[in-house]
Amino acid sequence: MQLDNCVIIINKPCGQTSHEITTEVKKILGVSRSGHAGTLDPQVSGVLPVALGKATKLIRYIASKEKTYVCLMKFKELMPEEKIRALFEEFTGRITQTPPKISAVRKVPRQRTIHKLRILEISGHFVLFEATVEAGTYIRTLCDDMGRARASGQQPSGARMEELRRIAVGKIKENQAHTMQDLIDAVWVWKNKNDDSLLRGMLKPPETFIDYPKVVVKESAIEQLKQGAQLTVPGILRFDSKVKKGERVALYSEKGKFVGVGLFLVEYEDFVKSTKGIAVRTERIHI
Repeated sequence: MQLDNCVIIINKPCGQTSHEITTEVKKILGVSRSGHAGTLDPQVSGVLPVALGKATKLIRYIASKEKTYVCLMKFKELMPEEKIRALFEEFTGRITQTPPKISAVRKVPRQRTIHKLRILEISGHFVLFEATVEAGTYIRTLCDDMGRARASGQQPSGARMEELRRIAVGKIKENQAHTMQDLIDAVWVWKNKNDDSLLRGMLKPPETFIDYPKVVVKESAIEQLKQGAQLTVPGILRFDSKVKKGERVALYSEKGKFVGVGLFLVEYEDFVKSTKGIAVRTERIHI
């Protein structure tokens, strides 16, 4: 079992920071390094990918995916349902928001995409909704901004986030997540019963969660990539014709082994006409 190169999806509870959870996972498994994808505030629960050992170098390729949340927000004053729905439509799409004071990033306005806002229930001052958003979007700020927004000329009505749960990171869903108790139990069975089946079911290779178009690399080119070379046209066996120039891709060997991640530098039409030149600028070789 390769503990120094894997990812586990944790169902983070409320009351602990993402860093605390990540450190606990590291101690429980006895590995030297750990890292998490996408920080959750202490009072926010849900999907938290935790990378261990060598896999921590790939965590940004998991963290960069869109996130899906279920949020309970409360409006200070009652609003008609049609006004609420109109407000949610207004905040769907490209928006500008400034990170909250408690965040660790610079407090400057930035563009973010709200892919979907779906109202699940409206009850009095409360609105329960699902949001699928670009990585780096702050749901707390989204609630605050919606509360301050004017609706049909009315005075701004304050709103705040009451509860929040992350239910997905990209294609990683909450039904793939394990509680800390699940992990503790699996480690106990492994160490005391010499049965690692439960733990093996939780720990996955990092490439399991790296969802980019695949480029198959010729075996003859892999050694050069390990030495720091870029991937040239002759070194590629095949790839999806839908891959676009500038798109991030996952590199695999002819035998199906994960090699790394890079940026595709040519258009498909140009690639098929070429016999030389750099086709992929490698960002991380992981072999």
